Amino acid sequence: KQWYQRRVAITAGGNKALDVLPRTLSEHDVKLKQLVVYSVEKRREFDKDLSSLDVSAFQAVVFFSPSGVEYTADLLRERLSRTCVLVAFGKSTAAALSESFSDTFVIRICEHPTPSGVFDVLMSL
Repeated sequence: KQWYQRRVAITAGGNKALDVLPRTLSEHDVKLKQLVVYSVEKRREFDKDLSSLDVSAFQAVVFFSPSGVEYTADLLRERLSRTCVLVAFGKSTAAALSESFSDTFVIRICEHPTPSGVFDVLMSL
């Protein structure tokens, strides 16, 4: 047997981790135990911080996680210019953007979830 067929691996992540990795590994008979080591929550100051900015002038907003979309969607939806482009760092974040902002904004996905991937999208605007 291969190592992955006889061992259990663990991950250490947040309370909002998606089940993509465990589901994919289980399809290949790899057992994975997810340990929650931190909790993701919205900062109380966020609404005030956002209100202090003129977000109507933003050309783009970059999102790095579905949680970021979840915590900001209501405020941003009503304050952003419809010409603002929403940039997703990866596919899961893009799905959250599509769900939260539907057809009201242009959504772009980084080709690679790296800083250069973000740079490439921003430079293409």
